[in-house]
Amino acid sequence: MPYDIVITGGQVIDPGRGVDAPLDVAIKDGKIAKVAAGIDASQGERSIDASGHIVTPGLIDIHAHIFEHGVGNGLDPDLAGVRSGVTTIVDAGSAGSANYDGFHQYIVGTAKTRVLANIHIAQMGLAVNPEARDANDVNIDETIAVANRYRGEIIGVKIRACGPALDTMGIDYIHAAIKAARESGVRVMVHIGDPQWNVDPTITARLLPLLQADDLITHLYTGAPGKVLDGNRNVLPELLDARARGVGFDPAHGRFNMSFEVAKRMMEQGILPDSISTDITKQGRLSVVKSMTHVMSKFLALGFSLRDVIKMSTYVPAGFIGMQEDLGTLAEGTAADVAILSVEQGKWTYDDALGVSLVGEVALQPVLTFKDGEQHPVDYGPFPWGWLPNRA
Repeated sequence: MPYDIVITGGQVIDPGRGVDAPLDVAIKDGKIAKVAAGIDASQGERSIDASGHIVTPGLIDIHAHIFEHGVGNGLDPDLAGVRSGVTTIVDAGSAGSANYDGFHQYIVGTAKTRVLANIHIAQMGLAVNPEARDANDVNIDETIAVANRYRGEIIGVKIRACGPALDTMGIDYIHAAIKAARESGVRVMVHIGDPQWNVDPTITARLLPLLQADDLITHLYTGAPGKVLDGNRNVLPELLDARARGVGFDPAHGRFNMSFEVAKRMMEQGILPDSISTDITKQGRLSVVKSMTHVMSKFLALGFSLRDVIKMSTYVPAGFIGMQEDLGTLAEGTAADVAILSVEQGKWTYDDALGVSLVGEVALQPVLTFKDGEQHPVDYGPFPWGWLPNRA
């Protein structure tokens, strides 16, 4: 047969190629073989009827915590991944230089989802809390060595600009992560804002000038201390300068770091995220961060278009991980990573990390996932009744 799988009847949305049309998708040998109207379903060994659904590139979540059993909040990578429409997931510093080998063997080596990672500048990552108290918990040389050992799998160095290490080391804590990243040839991912610690209120303004193109600010819309709004609720000029230099912005919802009020204020001032991610954890999935499609639906409720939300969940993050030529698109010859999603109209209630509610008219839910052409059924869903959020 010409194809292994033919997906028919869906609305293909592939923002990276500017495609939004009723098209069919053919898969052969783990690659996208053809995207066109009227592909004969009988030309595939199997066919999938996607009528009434949208067909997108596999979703990419660039901020998650999936070191299951390695850290207390680690979620099953496939529950956050292929069983939720996500084909590529990036762990955001759950492991550091002292325990990354375990992450590589037991998570990267066993997951059906494609797993990449940021290595934490703190040696034990998030296996201990707080992850760093002083310079004794940071080993720059070992971080560089591990990043080089797993080159291509480790794509960044993570640091949380908060906690005791920031008090004891000051800006040198930030410099340590930057040094490790620069010398290993990867980006820096900087967590800003934290309601759990007494964060230096000036730290975000001081660290932003240290970042360069392709570095990533995560928790863009945090309402916690360390946020990027000043006392008059205006965006810090240092953030504007960082954007001009090419620093990436990601909101990374999480349990504590997404404020609808801050998002609206920053959107009014023209500060939009480049990508969307979950910061999902085991505890987060039980509270306000249910899945990638749940977070995407919140951004639809904030006023972003469906096409932009899909772009920020596929093509743009593929660029952040340096894989835009093979992921985040349905171009012929690329990896057959495909998400079939349902778009449900209604009145849906969404909560931010502060308990503030927002009503949206669209809810996305995953229907079926293909990663490298292999079909994966989705999970039952994170709510007691399935995938759809609370009705307003």
